[in-house]
Amino acid sequence: MDSIADPNQWMSLLGRVGLVLGACILAYGLLRIVIELLTSLFDWATTEPQKPGDDPADAEEPGSDPIEDVPGLHVLSYGAEHTLVDKYPSERSIRATIRNLDWDGFHQVLLVTSSGVSLEVGGSLDPDIGLASVHRDWKKEIYRVTREPPTTVQNMEDLLVSFYLGDGRWERMYDYEETPVT
Repeated sequence: MDSIADPNQWMSLLGRVGLVLGACILAYGLLRIVIELLTSLFDWATTEPQKPGDDPADAEEPGSDPIEDVPGLHVLSYGAEHTLVDKYPSERSIRATIRNLDWDGFHQVLLVTSSGVSLEVGGSLDPDIGLASVHRDWKKEIYRVTREPPTTVQNMEDLLVSFYLGDGRWERMYDYEETPVT
């Protein structure tokens, strides 16, 4: 009769116990995953669908435009989709973006430095439309529009570059009139 003290038998027994224990741990882990998936599926199936207007993010309130929450250089052109031109703009990309637009059409170029803080230049060189600049800081409830508009593409470049550099020159280039936020 073989003795239980035989090292080979111990190793074989420990190996089998290890396999059984490993299989139990694996089964437990898989069971937890299945339970989590079933719980998520149940939660999804029992949740009431949202109706349009239920989401507070859909509210038409000042500062609710999602474009103004995404830092970077944005272009909105009449009849075209919004474009995030550069998530990390530079003076060069700002100037190139403004110069490459056909300002006989209607465009808005928006530089968002942080969520809710932006300077926008835009409009058209068409004298019936004109240009404008708008500064927004929704955190401080600031909405300001130039009293006298920029008149050239170069003026718009200089405004946005100054805003990008943070040198404050853009505020001295034109007189901005604060408009109440409603």
